[in-house]
Amino acid sequence: MLCRKRAQFPAIREALRARGVPVEVVGLGGLLTSPEVTDLVAALQAAHDPSRGDALMRLLTGPRLQLGAADLHALADWSSELVGARTGTIGLEGDVVDDRSIVDALEDLPRRGWTSHEGRTLSTAAHERLADLAAALRLLREHTYLSLPELVAEAERLLRLDIEVSARPGLGTGRGRANLDAFRGVAADFAGDSPLPTLGAFLAWLEAAEREERGLDRPVAEPDPDAVQLITVHGAKGLEWDVVAVAGLSDGVFPAIRTLGAGGPRDSGWLTGLGTLPYPLRGDAGDLPAFAYQGASSPKELDLRREQFVVDAGEHQLREERRLAYVAVTRARRHLLLTGSYWRDATTAHRPAIFLSELVEAGLVAVDGGLDGPAEARPEPPSGADLPTWPRPDAPDGRRAALERAAHAVRSRLGTSVGPGGATRAEDAKGAEDAGDAGRAHGADGAAGSDGTGADAGPDGAGGTDDRTRDVDLLLAERRRRATPDPGVELPAHLSASAVVRLAADPQAFAGALRRPVPLEPSAQARRGTRFHAWVESHFAAPALVDLEDLPGSDDDADLPVADDRSLRDSFLRSPWADRIPVAVEVDIETPVAGYVLRSRIDAVFPDPDLPDLPPGTERATRPVVVVDWKTGRPPVDPESTRARELQLAVYRLAWSRWTGTPLEDVRAAFFYVAVGETVYPQQLLDEQEIEAFLTAVTEAEPDRQNVSR
Repeated sequence: MLCRKRAQFPAIREALRARGVPVEVVGLGGLLTSPEVTDLVAALQAAHDPSRGDALMRLLTGPRLQLGAADLHALADWSSELVGARTGTIGLEGDVVDDRSIVDALEDLPRRGWTSHEGRTLSTAAHERLADLAAALRLLREHTYLSLPELVAEAERLLRLDIEVSARPGLGTGRGRANLDAFRGVAADFAGDSPLPTLGAFLAWLEAAEREERGLDRPVAEPDPDAVQLITVHGAKGLEWDVVAVAGLSDGVFPAIRTLGAGGPRDSGWLTGLGTLPYPLRGDAGDLPAFAYQGASSPKELDLRREQFVVDAGEHQLREERRLAYVAVTRARRHLLLTGSYWRDATTAHRPAIFLSELVEAGLVAVDGGLDGPAEARPEPPSGADLPTWPRPDAPDGRRAALERAAHAVRSRLGTSVGPGGATRAEDAKGAEDAGDAGRAHGADGAAGSDGTGADAGPDGAGGTDDRTRDVDLLLAERRRRATPDPGVELPAHLSASAVVRLAADPQAFAGALRRPVPLEPSAQARRGTRFHAWVESHFAAPALVDLEDLPGSDDDADLPVADDRSLRDSFLRSPWADRIPVAVEVDIETPVAGYVLRSRIDAVFPDPDLPDLPPGTERATRPVVVVDWKTGRPPVDPESTRARELQLAVYRLAWSRWTGTPLEDVRAAFFYVAVGETVYPQQLLDEQEIEAFLTAVTEAEPDRQNVSR
């Protein structure tokens, strides 16, 4: 779904989510606006500067503490009492630095049972959570001698953000940690580039980045194939989708200027506001309207010239909006939906965009409804009786009832009971250990108003463990989980055939490369393979455009000696493949398998030379072929490497079969090792079900290497 401005995102996103449609917002905010990074920065700010009560408020109202309004008011009362006690003791008028701060109040919490002059008090659960946060910030201040990357890692650990992001449903560990890892990389870069990499300098630089650079760039992530992507038209340049919806095609929205008024499109250009560079100073000044203010003989003439500039600038801006509209409507491969709305925040109805009217008049789009104006009057704002209430009643789609059923199922499975204020108490140590991640992800268990004793009913119902023992159990369980390596491999939505080979050879190394990509060391063998593939293309007179990551020959082995370019060419010319006529050379094919899109770049496809003669009168809809992959290295000697390479041929074979409609049994595949002039036909290649089983097994972290690779 494409929008002209990011301001359209929230309403569309909420409307889609209300209908149960998953949404992925592309380009909304930067790295510093992600929730986990915002919490991390807030903790660093509160630890560094006691006056940053705004940063502390982020933590107090966040998912870990979840303090309510009553506890926040009580904390504010305590802060006021601390300031009054301090200034009253000195007997002097307070200075600016004596102003009350909730950061100071957090460091010196009141005793249990304290009541303010306003009659407010901190609940037991809130007191526990505030004490826990105060201890974390105190530890963070004690570790400011660490380097910035180490300090960021320590803050992440103290806030338990690593557990929180890992507990998010639908996200694996690698994808959930992407923003935290990227922020740690930002800290490392700043520490390496700055002459004085202190925490204060780093925080000041982050504030400047948030103000001037939209909060730094987020890490590049694979798009969710099951979600609607919400993106601006500018961000969609160069991209395509099967189905595209363009929202906001109303006059004044898209195009961004009003074009259907009495004076036509008008724009003040650079004459108003300080954020626009004057046109004469721009490099494209020759293509922009000019304000001919020089030579005006009177103020009246100057005003006429200014009016003419406003009209010319409006026409120019309309042309720019038209170009942007062209980008929007050409992003769809098959289906295009153009929408607009009559009513927004104005008292008068918006007219349909001129672009939409032109498409309808040209007969290029079908209209659902009409463009003559709204059928109903402007909706009235809700009255006092219609204002939202809290807690909100069950939504029409029944989501609240479904959530309550799910919560009840979880409590039943963990053997928990519901206590005061909605707090849950585990009835056995095993239930507490199983719930460890969730408890640590959201801070103190139990809502405000629980008794805070931490008494858990034991398995026999006669006693239990206190808070400290339960915390030790959870920490020991967490340490055991971290000490056990996670064999899972989180695959991106798109995989090249060579990536599948690396995945089959070493899933752990492949997962590590996905989480922390490192540029590959330049390989002379890879460059030699690329040159050879280019020469083979010219030999068959079939050049093709190549993506950098899919350069042919880039996956050739670099650990074995090979011949030089001349000997490789001579060896190829002596082979039977040189004189055959290929069906296709250097063809790119994408095919879905097990929910992943496998991308193949097939070197060459030939008619099968070993096909026996068909009986007279027998015809085939498709001809049997051999898919050939050129290898400039030598054949592998160990069975594991051989099986991993054969997986690449299996993907190529399946891709060609699907792309051309050739039965899989009529597609063979072979490696031609040019250095030794040897053609190798694998005895048996994985079929579609076996490739799917391999990807599924690796994703579930239970691969059976013998069954998968054969």
